[in-house]
Amino acid sequence: MDLKVPTIDFRKSSELEKGNEKWNLARDEVYKALEEYGCFEALLDGEIPKERLYEKLKQIFNFNLEKKFGNSQNVLVGYTRDNPRIPLQERMIIDNVLNHGVIDNFSNILWPHEGETEFSDLVLTYSKKLSEFGDMVRRMVFDKLGLENYLDEHKKTGDCLLALIKYRAPKSEETNVGVPPHTDKIISTILSQHDQHVNGLQIMNKNGQWLDVQYSSPHSYIFLVSDCLKAFTNGRLHCPTHRVIMGNEERYSMGFSTIPKEGYIIKVPEELVDDDHPLLYMPFDGSKYLPFYLSEAKRGIFVTLESFCGVSVNISNLS
Repeated sequence: MDLKVPTIDFRKSSELEKGNEKWNLARDEVYKALEEYGCFEALLDGEIPKERLYEKLKQIFNFNLEKKFGNSQNVLVGYTRDNPRIPLQERMIIDNVLNHGVIDNFSNILWPHEGETEFSDLVLTYSKKLSEFGDMVRRMVFDKLGLENYLDEHKKTGDCLLALIKYRAPKSEETNVGVPPHTDKIISTILSQHDQHVNGLQIMNKNGQWLDVQYSSPHSYIFLVSDCLKAFTNGRLHCPTHRVIMGNEERYSMGFSTIPKEGYIIKVPEELVDDDHPLLYMPFDGSKYLPFYLSEAKRGIFVTLESFCGVSVNISNLS
């Protein structure tokens, strides 16, 4: 097995039309990568204002953000720092980032009397472009699995969230673990980082080996399968355990995530169940998975997708 996350070039995505040869080749590359690794490096075009947004982000992290936002330990709310589990990470969350007015409201917290518009414009363009790319990946996966009839419904089941993250370098006596090993309890995430040479993300392959994820270009992004997409595909797609290991330089990252809407029931399509692929996961409310995981973690109980909704689990977890 190649000990490197696959790289797929989408910089000429306008040439990808469903059914043509280029689409089929890219679709097959995407599916193979997600089946084997649960992720891939995507090279996207330069229309995404990533560098400008990161420069703005570096300025923002010099603000007194705790004064502006407060400090919450809720992983999906506002602003977090000095979390004992992830002490090197400082993070802002923009939930429902593509909903009308959300980005402007967030910007007004940062610049309450200045009428700042550049940040809002950059975040909106960045998020729209990555949402479009995420939709393309989903179309390719559904096309490969013969699930086109489920696509429109599935697109309505997720909300978008943007995490803006700074990792400080550890002090000499501190851990170098920026984020401990985990799988994401959502649908999918698209990651980027500011400096392609300041790496830290690692994924575990199916053989239990940690692979350094390299961003080979300023136009690189990492698409990651999360637990809910793995469940929906009845385990066809792999969901990789991943972590962040810090070196001696600070690191800036952004995560554009699709999270299950409240009340969305994740159910394996009947087309993906047969004698060779028995049902692996019971239907469950995707919006309740992450809160359940976090509540159990406080009690010292480690919840996996299999222990939460595997076919043999207690049905009370799923309602």
